[in-house]
Amino acid sequence: MSEINCPNIGKANLQRCFVMLEDVSGVLQRPVASGFILPSGSGSMNQTPGYTNSEELSKSLNVLEQFQDAVEAGEVSLNMLLRLASSYGAPQGDALLTALMGSVQAGGSVTLAAADSATASATTFDADGLTGGVLPPRGVLTIGSEKILYTGWTESSGTYTFTGCTRGYAGTTATAIADNAVVTLSSRTWLQEVCRPTVSVWMEFDHFVSFMSGCVVTQATFPMSNTGGQSVAVTLQGRKMGWAGTSVISSVSGAVVTLEDGGADAYTVGGIVWNKTKADDNSGAGYTVTAVNKTANTITLNATPSNWAADNVLAPWLPEASAIGTPIESRDARVYVSGVMGRRREGELQVSTPTTFTSEIGDEYPGENADGKREITLTGGLYFRREDAQEFGRGYRGYELPVQITLGDEAGKIFSASLPRLRFNTPTLSTDGEFLTLEQDGYAMGQPGVRDGESSLYLVLE
Repeated sequence: MSEINCPNIGKANLQRCFVMLEDVSGVLQRPVASGFILPSGSGSMNQTPGYTNSEELSKSLNVLEQFQDAVEAGEVSLNMLLRLASSYGAPQGDALLTALMGSVQAGGSVTLAAADSATASATTFDADGLTGGVLPPRGVLTIGSEKILYTGWTESSGTYTFTGCTRGYAGTTATAIADNAVVTLSSRTWLQEVCRPTVSVWMEFDHFVSFMSGCVVTQATFPMSNTGGQSVAVTLQGRKMGWAGTSVISSVSGAVVTLEDGGADAYTVGGIVWNKTKADDNSGAGYTVTAVNKTANTITLNATPSNWAADNVLAPWLPEASAIGTPIESRDARVYVSGVMGRRREGELQVSTPTTFTSEIGDEYPGENADGKREITLTGGLYFRREDAQEFGRGYRGYELPVQITLGDEAGKIFSASLPRLRFNTPTLSTDGEFLTLEQDGYAMGQPGVRDGESSLYLVLE
């Protein structure tokens, strides 16, 4: 079917998304293929100015005037599947995870040296001379050609003892560890920081693209269930939204394009376009809108196009990109409490960090942001077995245990969340069909003295 016969109404299932870490906070970052996200469900982006009614009195009961207020922070929501790349590389949504936590530590950046020799069957070994970064509570090490999964470590006087080791991990061969052998952390690790980076978000909705700069991740939810693909739902707040729509060209003079029927309102500065009729996308870079004149109904581009003509269709542009990584399945989720796999019911891990933007006289849009206290919760519960009655007394006291969550079951493509201090609350008794259940949530807290308390959650590729 030719395009002219397609519906003029946008189709809701035609969406794409790009998320880019900003070089300068609040300055729009252009989309590139590495930031591509294949949405899982409909995303949204909105920033609507508010209005204040005039307080002037008259003989009429109607409001006679309204005044537009300064714009408040915009709202973005998007869902994606956890799609993990091989070799512990950047997965889909890497920029979102980095903005959620604060920083990312690439695999291979942290090294140690074996403190003594160990056999090929040893599940515990020592290393020292840590350089290059931070060791997460669990992760994957490489020594020579062998990969080793560790599930815990302790430190004494600069010597790290790795415990719970799976030797010959990810299809490698277990070999003896030589004294002073180089030990490398292969896992990509996202770490908490006091100051978090901002991102630019680009969303394509069929014939329309909206974008927002200065976005801060305010919440990420990782559901745990036995059905479907493993997803994560992310919400953000941002400083300034813009857009680029589809319109028809009236005339072209250099880099200035005149549009038909008030088409300039379909664009803001920062939008990227291409001539769909001539298939001209400026050699894969698109044309960036640098100025919009709504009176003259013109837009100015960053480069001068050639051979553009009246009646050509001008459309929003985003780069071509393929899905990154392989999706993992929800049924492979596991929860370990104090190193022992628990019998948890469906629930979710939710990471929330509220943020506040400045609003100063003369600013049309919000300014810099500052984060509030994080709230990291693990929800869910248990089928109420006899031995679980002790959870009432323990929960009343607010006991703490380390919890580790793994998502995925293929070595090298497992996403884990480690919560070293999860404080469990008193459960509530409920029912699920014929069974009694306990609903019991946990609250993650930082560890005093560990990374200045920025240590309540580690996200790791295993």
